[in-house]
Amino acid sequence: MPWEETHQARRERLLRQMDGNPRVAYMLQHGPVPHWVKVARQHREQKAREAAAAQTKPKPTLPRGRHRAPRSWWRWPATALGASLLHGLHVLDTVAPAALNHHIGILN
Repeated sequence: MPWEETHQARRERLLRQMDGNPRVAYMLQHGPVPHWVKVARQHREQKAREAAAAQTKPKPTLPRGRHRAPRSWWRWPATALGASLLHGLHVLDTVAPAALNHHIGILN
């Protein structure tokens, strides 16, 4: 290259171009920023972007309906009705066996 700039000359040229920048003023006053500060800033910015994206997206809703097979509604009422009828027939058979046997054809 016909014109090569030294590191110090390039640094001074860039600092003159960035005159008035608060970050450059801070660096000149306190020294260069450590790497962990840059990494922490990147993490904060990433979390802020993720939080902003999460607020704009609607939350997924659960599908409507049941998550398991529906129970059959007729089993318990049919069982209760059948049990009460059998109990009634048993009571009739024990309380008045001779009086009602001739009226009901299923009892012998």
